Amino acid sequence: MQSGDRAHLDYHRTLSVALVCVEPAVHAALLSIEPFRAANRLSKSPLFHIDFLSTDDGRRPSMGITLPATASLDAGTVYDLVLLHSSYEFAGDRKSTLFRWLRRQAGSRAHICALDAAPLLLAEAGLLKGYRATSHWSTIASFRELHPQTDVVEQLFVVDRDRSTCAGQLASLDLSLHLLERFCGDALKELVTNEIVYPAARAEHDPQRQIVNSTTWQTNPVLARAQRLMQETIEEPLSIEEVAARCGISVRELQYLFRKYLKASPKNHYLTFRLQRARELLLYSPMSVGETGLACGFSSPGTYFRAFRARYMTSPTDYRKAFREAGAQPDGRRLY
Repeated sequence: MQSGDRAHLDYHRTLSVALVCVEPAVHAALLSIEPFRAANRLSKSPLFHIDFLSTDDGRRPSMGITLPATASLDAGTVYDLVLLHSSYEFAGDRKSTLFRWLRRQAGSRAHICALDAAPLLLAEAGLLKGYRATSHWSTIASFRELHPQTDVVEQLFVVDRDRSTCAGQLASLDLSLHLLERFCGDALKELVTNEIVYPAARAEHDPQRQIVNSTTWQTNPVLARAQRLMQETIEEPLSIEEVAARCGISVRELQYLFRKYLKASPKNHYLTFRLQRARELLLYSPMSVGETGLACGFSSPGTYFRAFRARYMTSPTDYRKAFREAGAQPDGRRLY
């Protein structure tokens, strides 16, 4: 499925879809296949054949819910569309099997979609070099650190040639509707969106999340500029004097705007952005604790640990440990 034209040519051929789950968010996995199931219901002949595959062959239930496998990674089946879901973990004794399977599908010109945290798996398999991609916002920082050869952006989903990546969760539905239109045309997509009562599917470039106090940040051009500067310079933080100068105002005026509209100082907000990035790296990257501090602009471990403990009442080391110990029994995405 390399282009919309080819998709239309294949309209009357049953397309094979593989739903591959690596500890997924169950609702996201089901949302991603529902547009194709709905298309089958609304068509005179089945357009999509859907197989469910699991990296553990269904031996281990995800979130206490067993999704029975209908095919195996060890089989030689080649698919037209692969939907790879992962939300909670990246390790596993069958990772090499999964990577071999993904590379075989890529070599056979399958369109491969990775959703939620799965884009990191796809990149680790070597299948996103030179591509533009996204993932769930909580993994974006780790994605950029680990895979600099991929152009990582934060948006709902990205379709780049024969790869698609997606923030997952509810955005899984938006991506699948986009792909349905690509394969079968706008008319069927509109019928499906009405069928599933989702007539306003979101666009590829829509944002993943709402920034706290977003109205205040964005309606004041100085605050919007300050926010962008702070988020773009986390690894090498600017002084507040430099931030003010780049915004074209004095330090006193910058401090006044922050106090008036955001009820905090520029320094406090800057630290918030840096510590948020540190938490994302602690949870979703293999970087050492010390490296996460350096990546967030802390010049020494002591400064990093004191700032983290003052804000979150725990150390970066204990924070990571608690998350990983809880990860054995995933009960939903644990962000912060």
